[in-house]
Order: sequence, then C-alpha cells, then structure tokens
Amino acid sequence: MGQTVASDSFVQQLRLALLHLYDAPELRRSPLVELFDLTQREDPPTSLRHLLLAAIGSLKPGPGVPPQASAWRIYQILTLRYAEQVSQREVGAELCLSIRQLRRQESLAVRTLADSLWSRHDLGSRVDRLPNPPLPAGTADEQDTAVESGTPSREQEMEWLRRSFPSEVTDPGELIQAVLKIAAPLAKTAGVCLECSVLTGLPSLSAQQEAVRQALLNTLTAAIHCAPGGAVHLSVDGSRHAVQVRIYPQSGAPAMPIPPRDRESLEMAGQLMALSGGTLVLETPVEPGRAFAACLTLPAAQRINVMVVDDNEDTLDLVQRYLEGTRYHAISVRDPRQVLAAAANDPTPDVIVLDVMLPGVDGWEMLGRLREHPRTGHVPVIVCTILPQEDLALALGAAAFLRKPVSRQALLAALDTQTRGN
Repeated sequence: MGQTVASDSFVQQLRLALLHLYDAPELRRSPLVELFDLTQREDPPTSLRHLLLAAIGSLKPGPGVPPQASAWRIYQILTLRYAEQVSQREVGAELCLSIRQLRRQESLAVRTLADSLWSRHDLGSRVDRLPNPPLPAGTADEQDTAVESGTPSREQEMEWLRRSFPSEVTDPGELIQAVLKIAAPLAKTAGVCLECSVLTGLPSLSAQQEAVRQALLNTLTAAIHCAPGGAVHLSVDGSRHAVQVRIYPQSGAPAMPIPPRDRESLEMAGQLMALSGGTLVLETPVEPGRAFAACLTLPAAQRINVMVVDDNEDTLDLVQRYLEGTRYHAISVRDPRQVLAAAANDPTPDVIVLDVMLPGVDGWEMLGRLREHPRTGHVPVIVCTILPQEDLALALGAAAFLRKPVSRQALLAALDTQTRGN
C-alpha cells in the first residue's frame, strides 16, 4: 500500500477537478482520469465526476456523530461547494462563516477528501503518473509556501472566482456607495477626503458583484495610500453601452512612486475587472500631486434572451427562477414542434438551452435543424439532458453540454461562457 497522506500535487489536481466538476471538457483534461484508470471508460469525464461525488458521499458522518463535529462541517462544505456548486458567499452565509474562514475550511475539506481517495485507491503506488501543477506566481518563498499548503495559484483563484460568482444585474450608484462606505474608515485614518460625483441615469451593470466591488476597493485603497492628508476623487459616468469609474488621488505634496503593495493591488484589480468583461487603465504619472489616475470600465447590462426547450414544466419554472435577477431572460418552449417557429419570432434568442428527451420529436434531429436554420444557425445551443452523451452533443454542433440535474451556478456559468462579449 502507498502512503495514506495524499501528495500536494494530488490535492491541487483534486481541487481543480472539483471546481470543474460539471465542466466535461475540463474534466477530460484532468490527469485524474488517467490516475484513476478511467481513460477506457465510455465517458471518462462522467466516470470521474461520479467517482468524486461518491467519495464525498462516503465522508457523510454516521447517525452517532454530533452535528457540531468537524466531520459534519467537512461533509457540508464539500457537498455545498462542489456537489451542488453553491457559491462561497451563499455557503458562508449558511454556515455562518466569513469568506476567509470558509476558504481555510475548504482547504481542510479538500485535503480530507484527498487523503480518503489516496488511501482507498492506493494512489501512492501510482503517483509518478500525476504531473505536478504549475507553480503559483510570486516569489520562491511564496511558491514553496503555496505548494506545501496546497493553496491554488492566483490564476486558479481567479478561475475559482469566475465560477463561484455568476454575473448579476447591478446598479452602479449603489455599488459605488457600498465601496465608499467600506473605505471610509481607512480614508479617515489617513486624513483623506473622499469626493464622489455620479452621473444620473446610468445603465445597470452586468457584473460579478463581489469581484467588481473588490476591484474598486483595491483601486480606492491604493489611491488613499497615495494621498495622505489630501483627497481622492471618484467620478462615475457612462453611456448606453458602458459605465466608467475614474479614481485618482490628489496630494498637496509631490507625487511619489506607487508602492509595490499598491501596485500589486492595482494589478489584481485589473484581473478582477476582467472577470466581468471590464478593464482597468492606469495612467502614471499624470500631473504634479497625483501618483496615478485609474479608469475602470464595465459593460452595461444587455438583456440576453435564452430560449429553453423542455417539455417538463417544473424544469422550465426552475430555469425561470435561476435566471431571476440576472441579465438573462427566459423564453420557455414546452412543445418541441414550436421551436423553429418561436426562434423565428421576436425576440430572437441569443442562446438556446435544449433538452433532447422530447415527446414526438428526436432531440438530436432538432439540434441539427437548429444548426441548419438561417435564423438559428449562429445561435449557440447548450444541450441539457439527463443522458451521458456529451461527445455526441458536441459532435452534432452543440456549443456546450450540461448534465441534469443542473445547478444554478453551472447554468449561469455556461450561459456566461456562450455570451461573453454580449
């Protein structure tokens, strides 16, 4: 038997597989497929998903274990975060944990699951088949610490954030006010006056609220650090297509170079903005007394029409609830014979979610018709079915594949991927 404590590379690969648990193309590329001898299975990604879900289920404590025991917390986190793909924010709220606390406990939960799989499948004897993941960005000491602790790289964290927080419709004025409220104590301590002007009539944003809010906070705190005893100016304006937030510090003293700590914050702010299709443009130096000027741009929320083809009324109702509060508008079609006629009418769908188990109509044939029809040939089709037929769906022209039952997180992530740039 191999060692019973999983290697760090296995822990990292396991975490990546869990994050992409319902993303079949990503699972297919996972080295865990080979490690668990799944390459010859008919559907390796689905086989790996079932293996990992069964492993999570095996950690469920028995009836004699008290509910406050750590074993229950580990099982709850693995189930909510990965099996059900619930966002960190929602899991933290349910378990009364901050995001920082939840991340620490997630690392422990993944490590526990890794040790269980490692021992049960005797992976110690096959560890040479597992490639080492790339080292995280940062100094050598930071890389060593990250690898030893099993924490993901910044790129992996960004991917995690992208999947954890789907886009939501957001009022830019309310977002700015929330950010100013958080930053106010820091500004007061530094003797910095925060000045803000917001243009009226701005369009709503379609953004990952948590990521954008943190990007604004990173930029604002960097500006506060660069303007001790001075002021930080914010102006918010925009057009029908985008909203722009300009932030710049104004100090009475000559502008100093941006400290390395704040440069890193600004760099990360740009990465966070990119998660919502936004940008951060930094100008430095700009004029005496200003260390930098930042312009953060986010796309305005454009309503995206999603045609959902399913004969199950409960499924249609569920999708309607999933899309509430987002930029997506569901157009439900229960009778598959009406799909092409409905697609030819206004509003034209921007994406189609298609079940292939349809009464009186071959769903695979319907997929072909949609690909060939002049009104829908350019529209991405997401096949969403209980059948384990991802390869067939993609071969027949589907843009993506979702396996039922599908979570809100997985559906919104698939829609975001297909409509990126809209």
